[in-house]
Amino acid sequence: MTPEMFPGDPVRAAEAIYEVVASDRPRHWVILGSDAYRLIGAKLDKLRAEYDAGREMAFRTDYPNSGPPIL
Repeated sequence: MTPEMFPGDPVRAAEAIYEVVASDRPRHWVILGSDAYRLIGAKLDKLRAEYDAGREMAFRTDYPNSGPPIL
């Protein structure tokens, strides 16, 4: 196993985790590694495309002349 195959440095990851845990406002999700960041970004792009593609149908299925949503 080489850094080219697995670019994440476990020592730096541990430091980042400690930084988040010790923070006054720790985040719920922590992305460790550039490879994870790229993969998550690609997934979010696909989800956003599906979300945007479904907009018209989402509004089309409301009752006619319904008021503003409660939530």
